[in-house]
Amino acid sequence: MYSMVLHDHLDGGLRPLTAFELAKKLNYRPLLDCEDVSQFFNRSQSNSLEEYLEAFTHTIALMQSFENIERISYEAAVDMHTDGINYYECRYAPFYSVNDSLSPENVIKAINSGFKLAEKELGIFSGIILCGMRHDLENVNLVSELAIKEKDNIIGFDIAGPEKGYSPKYFKRSFLKVKEANINITIHAGEGDGVNSIQDALDNGAQRIGHGVRIIEDVDSQTNKLGKTASKILEDQIPLEVCITSNIHTNMYKNYEEHPIKILVDLGFNVYLNTDNRLMSNTSIMQELKIAKMLNVKNSDELLKYSASDSFFK
Repeated sequence: MYSMVLHDHLDGGLRPLTAFELAKKLNYRPLLDCEDVSQFFNRSQSNSLEEYLEAFTHTIALMQSFENIERISYEAAVDMHTDGINYYECRYAPFYSVNDSLSPENVIKAINSGFKLAEKELGIFSGIILCGMRHDLENVNLVSELAIKEKDNIIGFDIAGPEKGYSPKYFKRSFLKVKEANINITIHAGEGDGVNSIQDALDNGAQRIGHGVRIIEDVDSQTNKLGKTASKILEDQIPLEVCITSNIHTNMYKNYEEHPIKILVDLGFNVYLNTDNRLMSNTSIMQELKIAKMLNVKNSDELLKYSASDSFFK
């Protein structure tokens, strides 16, 4: 049986040592002036999603050359393989790395080059999901056009970034174009915003929901009766890309015991376990699995199992 990770951000998964080495090469002072790179990126005490996301400013600063992106991508795939993953779906906002010497097409090429090196060496299959940044309408439009142009070199399309106030419905045109090009769609929803955001994601072609844990707000806690959106998610077995530790660190839940993953699994929702941002949350897929077991989540090991119908690998 194959194991799979669906939701992991490339710029959220650098090895601390790699970040330090690249910072030295670039003379990037914020990392060189800190005492401990791992602690610098630690966002376990964040008060909000926005505070958590601030850390990405510093990883993106290191991802401005083909060589650096290739190395980071290779190491991400290697680290996933070390944790027993066979299929790795990774996501990144390509225009964050575009500069005078690096086109968006070459950003994708660099990521895939790193992935291919790991595949040749270890046999792990990796693919890139392009992210448009939802606080920037023009960026989402540009990334959707890039996705269509590069459809043979990617496996999907997403929008990421601050969710509240930037509902999927505002990007309807971009999602429609991507869907018409037969490109897979997953949408961040039900993390920084609630059930309405999840419904908007479904209405705009989402085949999977990034995070999606706030679907629990559409479930009556006394009777377990499901609302319209929760019923749709459950009946159609739409995958929820759940990231436990990240949800705690973005202050969605005060502690692991409050996280709804166990209830969602018990109710029969199609839950997959994911890492989100391994650097910022100091986690790994094996660590997420340990937490799920600690929470007595039923059949925890099954939350990593490969399903051809849910994967964007074709």
